[in-house]
Amino acid sequence: MHSMPEVCTNRREAKRHQTALRLQQCALQLTLDKGFDGWTIDDLAVAAEVSRRTVFNYFDGKADVVLGPGIEVDPATVDAFVAGGPTGRLFDDLLVLAHEATRDRADEGLINSLRQAVVSDSRLLALVHERLETAADGFAECVRQREGDDFPPQRARLLLKLLLTFFDNALDRTAEDPGRTFTEHFDAAVADARTALA
Repeated sequence: MHSMPEVCTNRREAKRHQTALRLQQCALQLTLDKGFDGWTIDDLAVAAEVSRRTVFNYFDGKADVVLGPGIEVDPATVDAFVAGGPTGRLFDDLLVLAHEATRDRADEGLINSLRQAVVSDSRLLALVHERLETAADGFAECVRQREGDDFPPQRARLLLKLLLTFFDNALDRTAEDPGRTFTEHFDAAVADARTALA
Protein backbone atom coordinates (compact mmCIF):
# COMPACT_ATOMS: atom_id res chain seq x y z
CA MET A 1 0.00 0.00 0.00
CA HIS A 2 1.29 3.48 -0.88
CA SER A 3 1.42 6.28 1.66
CA MET A 4 -0.31 9.57 0.89
CA PRO A 5 3.00 11.44 0.24
CA GLU A 6 4.05 8.68 -2.21
CA VAL A 7 0.76 8.92 -4.09
CA CYS A 8 1.03 12.72 -4.27
CA THR A 9 4.65 12.52 -5.41
CA ASN A 10 3.77 9.95 -8.09
CA ARG A 11 0.92 12.14 -9.35
CA ARG A 12 3.18 15.20 -9.46
CA GLU A 13 5.84 13.24 -11.33
CA ALA A 14 3.25 11.91 -13.77
CA LYS A 15 1.92 15.44 -14.35
CA ARG A 16 5.46 16.78 -14.87
CA HIS A 17 6.16 13.99 -17.34
CA GLN A 18 2.94 14.72 -19.25
CA THR A 19 3.67 18.46 -19.37
CA ALA A 20 7.23 17.87 -20.59
CA LEU A 21 5.93 15.47 -23.22
CA ARG A 22 3.29 17.98 -24.40
CA LEU A 23 5.93 20.71 -24.63
CA GLN A 24 8.18 18.46 -26.69
CA GLN A 25 5.32 17.43 -28.98
CA CYS A 26 4.38 21.08 -29.57
CA ALA A 27 8.02 22.03 -30.18
CA LEU A 28 8.42 19.23 -32.68
CA GLN A 29 5.25 20.24 -34.51
CA LEU A 30 6.41 23.88 -34.64
CA THR A 31 9.78 22.72 -35.97
CA LEU A 32 8.16 20.56 -38.64
CA ASP A 33 5.78 23.36 -39.64
CA LYS A 34 8.10 26.38 -39.47
CA GLY A 35 11.64 25.06 -39.18
CA PHE A 36 13.77 25.24 -36.04
CA ASP A 37 14.45 28.97 -36.51
CA GLY A 38 10.83 29.76 -37.41
CA TRP A 39 9.39 29.81 -33.89
CA THR A 40 10.16 31.19 -30.44
CA ILE A 41 9.69 30.02 -26.87
CA ASP A 42 6.72 32.41 -26.71
CA ASP A 43 5.18 30.60 -29.71
CA LEU A 44 5.74 27.30 -27.94
CA ALA A 45 4.10 28.55 -24.75
CA VAL A 46 1.03 29.62 -26.72
CA ALA A 47 0.86 26.32 -28.62
CA ALA A 48 1.18 24.27 -25.41
CA GLU A 49 -1.15 26.59 -23.48
CA VAL A 50 1.39 27.26 -20.73
CA SER A 51 3.39 30.27 -19.62
CA ARG A 52 6.86 31.06 -20.94
CA ARG A 53 8.10 30.52 -17.40
CA THR A 54 6.65 26.99 -17.39
CA VAL A 55 8.65 26.15 -20.51
CA PHE A 56 11.86 27.22 -18.77
CA ASN A 57 10.90 25.27 -15.64
CA TYR A 58 11.16 22.16 -17.79
CA PHE A 59 13.79 22.93 -20.41
CA ASP A 60 16.83 25.19 -20.83
CA GLY A 61 16.08 26.25 -24.39
CA LYS A 62 14.65 25.43 -27.79
CA ALA A 63 17.00 22.57 -28.63
CA ASP A 64 16.41 20.90 -25.27
CA VAL A 65 12.65 21.01 -25.65
CA VAL A 66 12.78 19.65 -29.22
CA LEU A 67 15.17 16.83 -28.33
CA GLY A 68 13.57 16.10 -24.96
CA PRO A 69 15.31 15.00 -21.79
CA GLY A 70 18.80 13.54 -22.00
CA ILE A 71 19.44 9.81 -21.90
CA GLU A 72 19.09 8.44 -18.40
CA VAL A 73 19.47 4.92 -17.06
CA ASP A 74 18.28 3.74 -13.67
CA PRO A 75 21.30 3.65 -11.31
CA ALA A 76 20.36 0.16 -10.09
CA THR A 77 20.51 -1.11 -13.69
CA VAL A 78 23.92 0.54 -14.16
CA ASP A 79 25.17 -0.99 -10.89
CA ALA A 80 23.97 -4.44 -11.99
CA PHE A 81 25.76 -3.98 -15.33
CA VAL A 82 29.03 -2.86 -13.72
CA ALA A 83 28.83 -5.86 -11.36
CA GLY A 84 28.69 -8.19 -14.39
CA GLY A 85 24.95 -8.67 -14.77
CA PRO A 86 22.29 -9.27 -15.58
CA THR A 87 23.29 -12.08 -18.00
CA GLY A 88 27.06 -12.11 -17.63
CA ARG A 89 27.49 -11.54 -21.38
CA LEU A 90 28.84 -8.06 -22.11
CA PHE A 91 26.96 -7.30 -25.33
CA ASP A 92 23.65 -8.72 -24.08
CA ASP A 93 24.01 -6.65 -20.94
CA LEU A 94 24.68 -3.53 -23.03
CA LEU A 95 21.41 -4.28 -24.81
CA VAL A 96 19.65 -4.28 -21.42
CA LEU A 97 21.13 -0.80 -20.76
CA ALA A 98 19.98 0.34 -24.20
CA HIS A 99 16.45 -0.87 -23.50
CA GLU A 100 16.47 0.96 -20.18
CA ALA A 101 17.68 4.17 -21.86
CA THR A 102 14.77 4.08 -24.32
CA ARG A 103 12.12 2.67 -21.97
CA ASP A 104 10.13 5.90 -21.51
CA ARG A 105 10.78 7.18 -25.04
CA ALA A 106 9.02 4.51 -27.05
CA ASP A 107 6.15 6.70 -28.32
CA GLU A 108 6.34 5.98 -32.05
CA GLY A 109 4.63 9.23 -33.09
CA LEU A 110 7.11 11.24 -31.06
CA ILE A 111 10.03 9.21 -32.39
CA ASN A 112 8.95 9.78 -36.01
CA SER A 113 8.41 13.51 -35.46
CA LEU A 114 11.79 13.80 -33.76
CA ARG A 115 13.47 11.92 -36.59
CA GLN A 116 11.85 14.19 -39.21
CA ALA A 117 12.83 17.33 -37.31
CA VAL A 118 16.42 16.22 -36.81
CA VAL A 119 17.07 15.17 -40.40
CA SER A 120 15.68 18.49 -41.63
CA ASP A 121 17.99 20.68 -39.51
CA SER A 122 21.77 20.28 -39.41
CA ARG A 123 22.08 22.00 -36.02
CA LEU A 124 19.62 19.58 -34.43
CA LEU A 125 21.50 16.70 -36.07
CA ALA A 126 24.75 17.97 -34.56
CA LEU A 127 23.11 18.29 -31.12
CA VAL A 128 21.77 14.73 -31.32
CA HIS A 129 25.23 13.53 -32.29
CA GLU A 130 26.70 15.41 -29.32
CA ARG A 131 24.15 13.85 -26.96
CA LEU A 132 24.83 10.39 -28.30
CA GLU A 133 28.57 10.89 -27.94
CA THR A 134 28.07 11.92 -24.31
CA ALA A 135 25.91 8.87 -23.71
CA ALA A 136 28.47 6.66 -25.47
CA ASP A 137 31.21 8.03 -23.21
CA GLY A 138 29.07 7.15 -20.18
CA PHE A 139 28.43 3.65 -21.50
CA ALA A 140 32.15 3.23 -22.28
CA GLU A 141 33.00 4.20 -18.70
CA CYS A 142 30.55 1.58 -17.44
CA VAL A 143 32.22 -1.01 -19.68
CA ARG A 144 35.64 0.01 -18.34
CA GLN A 145 34.44 -0.31 -14.75
CA ARG A 146 32.97 -3.71 -15.49
CA GLU A 147 35.74 -5.18 -17.62
CA GLY A 148 38.74 -3.42 -16.06
CA ASP A 149 41.26 -0.86 -17.28
CA ASP A 150 42.88 -3.41 -19.62
CA PHE A 151 39.73 -3.71 -21.76
CA PRO A 152 40.65 -2.17 -25.13
CA PRO A 153 38.95 1.24 -25.53
CA GLN A 154 38.58 0.59 -29.28
CA ARG A 155 36.54 -2.53 -28.53
CA ALA A 156 34.27 -0.61 -26.15
CA ARG A 157 33.74 2.11 -28.79
CA LEU A 158 33.00 -0.56 -31.41
CA LEU A 159 30.31 -2.12 -29.19
CA LEU A 160 28.75 1.29 -28.62
CA LYS A 161 28.84 2.14 -32.32
CA LEU A 162 27.01 -1.12 -32.96
CA LEU A 163 24.35 -0.04 -30.46
CA LEU A 164 24.03 3.33 -32.22
CA THR A 165 23.71 1.51 -35.55
CA PHE A 166 20.87 -0.58 -34.09
CA PHE A 167 19.16 2.61 -32.86
CA ASP A 168 19.52 4.23 -36.27
CA ASN A 169 18.23 1.13 -38.05
CA ALA A 170 15.29 0.88 -35.61
CA LEU A 171 14.42 4.52 -36.39
CA ASP A 172 14.37 3.71 -40.10
CA ARG A 173 12.25 0.62 -39.49
CA THR A 174 9.84 2.58 -37.29
CA ALA A 175 9.35 5.16 -40.05
CA GLU A 176 8.71 2.40 -42.60
CA ASP A 177 6.53 0.23 -40.34
CA PRO A 178 4.78 2.30 -37.63
CA GLY A 179 2.61 -0.71 -36.76
CA ARG A 180 5.40 -2.13 -34.59
CA THR A 181 6.98 -0.43 -31.61
CA PHE A 182 10.45 1.12 -31.63
CA THR A 183 11.55 -1.55 -29.13
CA GLU A 184 10.33 -4.31 -31.46
CA HIS A 185 12.23 -2.75 -34.36
CA PHE A 186 15.35 -2.36 -32.20
CA ASP A 187 15.18 -6.03 -31.20
CA ALA A 188 14.62 -7.02 -34.85
CA ALA A 189 17.73 -5.06 -35.90
CA VAL A 190 19.77 -6.84 -33.23
CA ALA A 191 18.36 -10.24 -34.31
CA ASP A 192 19.20 -9.52 -37.96
CA ALA A 193 22.77 -8.59 -37.01
CA ARG A 194 23.16 -11.75 -34.92
CA THR A 195 21.90 -13.85 -37.87
CA ALA A 196 24.22 -12.09 -40.32
CA LEU A 197 27.24 -12.57 -38.07
CA ALA A 198 26.48 -16.16 -37.03
